[in-house]
Amino acid sequence: MIEEDKLFGATEGHKLSRYQRPFNKFRCGRAWEWNKPCELGPYVSGRCGGTKECTPAKLGDRWECRRSALYGGPCKEGGPGSDGTCAHTHPPCWPTRSLRSLRSILTVFAFSLVVAIIALTLTIGGEARNSIIDAGDLTNKHSNLASVRGCVSCHKAHDQDAGDWFLAAFREKDMTEQCLDCHLFGGDARLGHNAKFAADSRATECIMCHTEHTGEDANIKLMSDSQCNACHEVKISAFDRNHPEFGPTYPHDGRTAVRFDHFSHLSKHFLIPRNIDLAPQECATCHQTKSAEKAVKPAGYDAMCADCHTGDITGAELVLLSLPEFEQDQIDHETIAEVCEPTLEEWESTQEILVEMADAVESGGSFKSEGTDEDEYGDEDEYGDEDEYGDEDEYLSVSENKLSRVNAYLLGVPYDNMDEYSKSMQDFVVRLADEGSAPVAEMIDERAGAPLSGMLLSGLSPELVTRIACAWANNYEFVPRIEHELGGWHADEDGLSLRYAPAGHGDGVAKSWINFALFSMTEEDDDYANYAESMRQTLLFNPIPGKRFGACTKCHAILDDGGELIIEWRYRRSEARRYTNYSHNVHFTIFNPEGVSVMDPDRGCRTCHKINDEATYGEAFEQSDSHNFQSNFFPVSLDTCARCHDDEQAPQNCQLCHVYHLEPSVDLRIDRHHLFP
Repeated sequence: MIEEDKLFGATEGHKLSRYQRPFNKFRCGRAWEWNKPCELGPYVSGRCGGTKECTPAKLGDRWECRRSALYGGPCKEGGPGSDGTCAHTHPPCWPTRSLRSLRSILTVFAFSLVVAIIALTLTIGGEARNSIIDAGDLTNKHSNLASVRGCVSCHKAHDQDAGDWFLAAFREKDMTEQCLDCHLFGGDARLGHNAKFAADSRATECIMCHTEHTGEDANIKLMSDSQCNACHEVKISAFDRNHPEFGPTYPHDGRTAVRFDHFSHLSKHFLIPRNIDLAPQECATCHQTKSAEKAVKPAGYDAMCADCHTGDITGAELVLLSLPEFEQDQIDHETIAEVCEPTLEEWESTQEILVEMADAVESGGSFKSEGTDEDEYGDEDEYGDEDEYGDEDEYLSVSENKLSRVNAYLLGVPYDNMDEYSKSMQDFVVRLADEGSAPVAEMIDERAGAPLSGMLLSGLSPELVTRIACAWANNYEFVPRIEHELGGWHADEDGLSLRYAPAGHGDGVAKSWINFALFSMTEEDDDYANYAESMRQTLLFNPIPGKRFGACTKCHAILDDGGELIIEWRYRRSEARRYTNYSHNVHFTIFNPEGVSVMDPDRGCRTCHKINDEATYGEAFEQSDSHNFQSNFFPVSLDTCARCHDDEQAPQNCQLCHVYHLEPSVDLRIDRHHLFP
C-alpha cells in the first residue's frame, strides 16, 4: 500500500512518476508487475493505453534502442531487429480497479442492500414489521403520551408508504418541532440556553442532548460535563480546580423588597434591655427554613416585626384636612346658618341665655344679654353693633397652624402662604359643610385622573366631615362626641384636623394613600409639581420620627419600574441568576440552623453568610434603583463552596448547580391531533 501511494501521488510519489490519476476507476496493471506504471495509463473504459516499450531510431545501417529511462533505459540484450522493430515489445497489461472505485461499488451494494431490507420490512406490515424496526422502549412519560397513536405521534413518516419512508432516510433528522408541541421555554427553544448570548448564537436541536428509546427508567434530561464543555470556551475539569470565581456581589444581586438591617438589629436593637426577650434565638426564628430552596423566605410581619413596630404604624397618621390660620373671616355665614346645626358652644350659650331670661322674668326685672347693646327697656343702642368708637370687633382665628400638605395639594395652593390659601380654603370649608366628603372625593379623582376616592376615603363618614366643617366655619375647634381608639377617620385632640389612623399592618386605606402619593399627577404646571412633591415627601419620607404616614416606606422599598415609581408591598423573589440552582434545604441538614444561634459567628447559616458591619445598607432604600445596593452580608466566594464540593466529599458536576433550559414547562391544555385523535 505504501508503494502504491508513492506511485500514485501520495506523499512524495508525485516526484517518482508522471502518472497521476487517483480519481480514475482503473489503474495500470504494470505498476504491480514491474513497479513501473505505463506513462499513458489505462483508458477510462479500462483498456490498456500502451503496447510498446520504444520506437528504435536508425543510425546509418543500424537501429538503435531509444527506450526512455522512465521504462528502464535502452535494452541491454537483443536490441531492435534488422527491420527497426523493438525486440522487447511488452504485451498489453490488464488494468485493475482503483481502491476508490472498489469502495464506490461496495457503497452502492451496501445501500442497495439497506433499501432492499427496508422494502422487505414495509411489505411485511403489522406487528411483525413493528417488531423488526422497534427502536426500543420510550421513557415512562413519553410512552404515556404515545400510547394512543404510537410511533406516529412523533414520527410523521411512520404510517406512510414505502416511498415516504425512502425519502425520510434522506431528510435531516430534527425532532425539535415535535418536542415543542408539548415543551415550552422562557426563550427561543433553538438557541443555547433558550437565549441569545453575545458569545454564541448557534442553533441547537433537542436530540443533540436528549436521546429517546433508551428504556422506561432512563433519565434523558441528564447531561454530562463533557456536553457542557463542548460548547463553552472555558473548559472546566472540576469545580474545585478551575471553575471561575463567583461575581463580586454573589449571591446578592439587588436590594430586597423590605428593609431589614441585620447588623443594626443584632448589634444594637436586640441588645436593648426591653428587647432582649424579643430577640430571635436563631436564623430560623425569622426565616422559613422548612420551605427553603434557592431563597429562604422571611416568616412575615406578624412573626418577625409586630411585637416592636405595630405602634410605629398605628401612631403615624395621615392629616387629610386641617384648619389653618386666617387673618380675616371670609366665610359665607348665610350658607353655614342654613346647612349647619348649632354648634355645642352655641347651644350651651343659648341655654345660658334662656336660663338668665327665665330668672329675670321670675324676679320681675328686665333682661339684657351679654354682648348686645339693648338697654334695660329693650331699645337698641343708636350705635348698633359698633362700640363707642364705631369699630367692628377684630377677627381672631382659632387656629395658628399651616395648611396640611395633602390639603394644599388637593386645593392647588401653597401650604404656607396665608394670602393664597385663605379664600380657597374658606370656600372649601363651606362646601364641606354643605356636601360632606363629596368635594374631597371630587378633588382626589381629579388629581388622580381616575376614580380612586372610594379606596382612599373608605370608611369616612360624610356626617363627620360636615360637623368638622361647621365648627371650623364658626371659628370653633371641633369637639368629637366619641373617643378615637381603634383607628380610622377621626378629628385630632385639638379639633383642628381630620386624620386617618391605620388600624395595623397592611391597612388598605394607608396603602392606597401611599400609592396615591407615588402616582400623584404633577401635570405641566410647575406649581402643581411642587405641591405634589411636597405632599409626597411628607407622606413617604418625613424625617420626623412618628410622622411618616403608616411608617410604610420606613421598611418597604420604592422601586423605579421603567420610569414609574412603585412600592414593593410583598416579598419579591429574585429573578437574577435564572440558570443557577441552589438548595438551602439540602444544606440545612448539614448545618442545622434551628440549633445554632444567630450570634455564633462560626456555625450554622453564618458559616457562609457573614455580616458586613461596614456596609452602607440603609442608603439603598433612600433612592429607587434596586441595583444601586450594598448587601448586609459579605459575598459568598468560590472557596466557601469548594470546602465541601471536591473529588472526595460533595459532588461537583455541572448540573448540580446549573440548569440548561430557561423556565421549562409542559403545556397539555391545547388539543394535539397527532397525539389525541
